[in-house]
Order: sequence, then structure tokens, then C-alpha cells
Amino acid sequence: MTLKEEAHAIIDKLPDKVMEDIVQMLKRTEENPRTWETPEQERERKMRAFQRMEELRKTNPLQIPEDYEAEYEDAVLEKYRKATA
Repeated sequence: MTLKEEAHAIIDKLPDKVMEDIVQMLKRTEENPRTWETPEQERERKMRAFQRMEELRKTNPLQIPEDYEAEYEDAVLEKYRKATA
């Protein structure tokens, strides 16, 4: 049985009260441009997104404090002071 045949069999069993939701979901899926993407197009889109993230990572380095341990200790102490107050 193909996936389409399996879907048809399930839909045939469902009550009418849920069909409106299913039809709306199918319409949204049909209208979504990614539904019609080929595997090559999807891979290309993901590669462009990855390259953009890499570009952002290189141009906007993390803002890590110079004395990370002291900052961390202060934050933990403040948190527990509030919790016990």
C-alpha cells in the first residue's frame, strides 16, 4: 500500500466532524512553497542559511566577559540571595 492509499484509507474511516480541520491543513500544506521543493532546492536553501549563520558568527563574536568566572559567581550569588530573601 502506498502512502497516498494509506492516507485515503485513514480519511475514509474518520468522522465528518474532523474533515474540515484536515482539509484546512492539507490546503496550507499545498500552498506552502517548501512542499514543492526538490531535495536539491532544500539542500541549497539550507546551505545558504548555514553560510549566513557562519557570516553572522564571524562578524558578531560572542560577548563573553573577560573575567567569566567572577561574573558567573556574582550571578549565582545574586540568584541565591533573592531565593532566600
